[in-house]
Amino acid sequence: VLTLYAHYFLAAELMRTNYAKLQSKLKQRGQLSRKDTVDLGIYFGTWLGYLGVTCEGFRKLRFRLLLQENRPEDFRELIPKSDAIGRVIKQHADPLREFRNNVFHLREDVGAIERFLANESVRLRWAEELQNAFRDLFSEYRILCEVHYIIDNRTIEMVGGQP
Repeated sequence: VLTLYAHYFLAAELMRTNYAKLQSKLKQRGQLSRKDTVDLGIYFGTWLGYLGVTCEGFRKLRFRLLLQENRPEDFRELIPKSDAIGRVIKQHADPLREFRNNVFHLREDVGAIERFLANESVRLRWAEELQNAFRDLFSEYRILCEVHYIIDNRTIEMVGGQP
């Protein structure tokens, strides 16, 4: 779970932040430099690509089952958030997967990106909602991990833990 968080979700978060900064700059100025226009596209694509990978990892981990069967009892409080994320993912999972594939693999189907963006305002609100839901889930998950490590005297596993 923490690998999913650190390697994929945080990359999505960084790209989303950079995308939002350039979007704000575009709104203020009405246009962007050529470099910023290219960067905007890169940030947008990689944000959604990494968000797609985060969704795939979440589903592959079978997050709800993992919380129920492979984590201490305290982690079960995250099940409602996990279920909510699962429902949100299902709304646009296939178009996001196709979009992700066309970001991280040599493009064979430009139409996948066009199809994802065909309903842009809905899909972008959905992606923001999903990003925020993952942020909240991972934040609470990490806190529960830290508490668990302290209680079980596993301080080496804590963020910044010392041997």
